[in-house]
Amino acid sequence: MPVNTRLRVSLCLLLAGFWLAVVPAHGAVVQGLYEARVPVADQSAAQRSAALQQAFAAVLVKVTGTRAATGTLTSVLGNPSQYVQQYRYEKVAPDPSAAAAQPPTTPALVLWARFDATVVDNALHAAHAPQWGAERPRTLVWIALADAPGGRILNAADNSYLMQALATAAEQRGMTLVFPQMDGPDKAALGVPDLAGFNVDRIRQASERYRPDAVLVGSVTPFGTGQFAAHWQLISADRIETWDTPAGDEVLVAVDGVQTSADRFAARYAIAPGAGDLAAVPLEVDGVTSLDAYAKLLSYLGSLTPVRAVHVERVAQGSVYFNLDIHGSLDNLESALVLGGMMAASAAAPPAASGALPPDALPAAPLRYSYVPGP
Repeated sequence: MPVNTRLRVSLCLLLAGFWLAVVPAHGAVVQGLYEARVPVADQSAAQRSAALQQAFAAVLVKVTGTRAATGTLTSVLGNPSQYVQQYRYEKVAPDPSAAAAQPPTTPALVLWARFDATVVDNALHAAHAPQWGAERPRTLVWIALADAPGGRILNAADNSYLMQALATAAEQRGMTLVFPQMDGPDKAALGVPDLAGFNVDRIRQASERYRPDAVLVGSVTPFGTGQFAAHWQLISADRIETWDTPAGDEVLVAVDGVQTSADRFAARYAIAPGAGDLAAVPLEVDGVTSLDAYAKLLSYLGSLTPVRAVHVERVAQGSVYFNLDIHGSLDNLESALVLGGMMAASAAAPPAASGALPPDALPAAPLRYSYVPGP
């Protein structure tokens, strides 16, 4: 008898600093997508109203994956107060890097707001807007900076303004970034010339210890007085995308790597406006040899944004056979399945790619994947 599983990921508060991971984790679910912080001058009604509007716009950018959402959707969805679930004021300590000669000031205020995920999602669906779920690629970032003799590689221990700007950009787009530790193994595996020359083989090999879903490689070089330009590669299992950032301020140039990566990911993973539903998509997962693996797999499938319901058809000899009811396309489903490293496409029979199929067509054969045990 089929078992229906409908699971929701509860999104809770995540401080911006936690978006830059140092130790790799098994899983790719991002928290805090429906939350935002906005500075305010005081706690007046006028300041609160304006801050809620800004916070709502920031949330729309994260959950649609579209930077244009700030200008196109806030007017469509109306008053943000109808979506807000909770808000509070928080004091923010003064910047410790400020000049010592400046007199002490009262800590600044920010308004933190959380919006109702279900209500927002329903409104986006009604507005035919794209929706990018909480499962997102953990992205390892290698950035070679030519702002010092011999160059340097940005590392996880860096607490510079540049790293803070990258953290802010990651929070704005709902991305989890991982930076290399640049310890002995990293230094032995990769150097500035490898990054500047985009030696993909060495970069992939050096990245394996972090188990990322994607790797962002940037080479930031001087371009005139006080200006920098950058060349980027976004490396995934099945593709390499490249682009250039024109000359500008070093921080803005570096941040473009994060922003453009988010754009590329959203184009791949977000469910398109007006997407339909598919029922009973067949999925076979082998390598499920314990009750713990079965439970983890069932929970993971149910948490994926494209998956509306999970039907377990049968279990036989270490393989589990599912029928999935999904929202969106087979491309959306297949992209989501491999995020977090819990599943990998079966080498014996690659998944039935949806590119040549009509949007409402089921694959002729089951999608075949293997369960990958966690560390």
